[in-house]
Amino acid sequence: MQIIADENIPFVDIAFANLGEIRTVAGRDLSYADLGETEILLVRSVTPVNETLLNNSAIRFVGTATIGLDHIDLAYLHHRGIGFASAPGCNAIAAAEYVISALLVIAERQGFSLADKTVGIIGCGNVGSRVLKKLIALNINCLIYDPPQQEQRGEFDYVDLETVLSADIITLHVPLEKQGRYPTYHLINEAVLKKLSNQVILINTSRGAVIDESALLNRLATHPEMTVILDVWKNEPNINPLLLQRATLATPHIAGYSLDGKVRGTEMLYTAVCHYFKKDKMWQSQTSLPVPPLTCLSFSNQINDSVAIHTAVMACYDIRRDDATLRRMAQEIQGRRFFFDNLRKYYPVRREFSCVKIELPIEKSRLAKQLKGLGFQVDLK
Repeated sequence: MQIIADENIPFVDIAFANLGEIRTVAGRDLSYADLGETEILLVRSVTPVNETLLNNSAIRFVGTATIGLDHIDLAYLHHRGIGFASAPGCNAIAAAEYVISALLVIAERQGFSLADKTVGIIGCGNVGSRVLKKLIALNINCLIYDPPQQEQRGEFDYVDLETVLSADIITLHVPLEKQGRYPTYHLINEAVLKKLSNQVILINTSRGAVIDESALLNRLATHPEMTVILDVWKNEPNINPLLLQRATLATPHIAGYSLDGKVRGTEMLYTAVCHYFKKDKMWQSQTSLPVPPLTCLSFSNQINDSVAIHTAVMACYDIRRDDATLRRMAQEIQGRRFFFDNLRKYYPVRREFSCVKIELPIEKSRLAKQLKGLGFQVDLK
């Protein structure tokens, strides 16, 4: 079998070595001419997969190493009888860790305690539920709004939209849906923005078009005290430079870009392909993951709990580095599209909190519980 894979899917050449000939490409530039006799196509979120790309091709299976599906024409795949798999939840841990890093940075900058704030979580699926768990570990009050999940599961104490919009901090974790009972396209529009507190902190790690960017810019023009943290943008990679300038923290769609999450996605696709083609699995992700650059932190009984949490999180992932890197885009007169893409393509290795063991004295049991809730390994001595 011939396989084409996005070059940003890690270890794909190792994972799929027993299934056929593998060729990697730049996903955003993939065209029908590249496919040839390819039977398996593996992409990330930048590659639109539709009739234009696949018509009259030999493709038998499409996999996307993402949770979002708005770049995939599922109806066309079904019509053609093409197998399909995604990787729901593969990057959820990393995205949740991104939110924690962002909130700790903003709390430090603005001089408040997160424990004094209420966080509204819009969308409580793979990512949102993990954000909720980590916030609860930090003793932060949360409001949850997710009508589809409420109908299907009802596992949380849900609130209505009006209530969640009253929160001090709002974080978005919804798929991009333009149709259906619960569309999310421009979910955060002019009318919604008017209902938010003037000092609200708004975080979007879902999809850029979930927010009406024109309405957001208008709101920021009249209420500059609003805090906006954006990882996703409309019209990526051609993002709005004015919105970049006015965002408090801005990153190039990398919230879920931990190496652990990417490799988890690779393994999920590999498993699905093996199942579809009735092949034996020959690869597991743990055999490929390198030793993390940071494996252990040790705190004494003199450490302040809040300082320890901030130190541990920033040691693993400090959002300010990605913010500073993206802001260099403003200096680019030409080639901004390629600048944005290259930040993703050459993103440095980032590991998840679970790679780090934190050593604490036995009297720090309360801190240990919080760090475990965030995802760290903890060793009480």
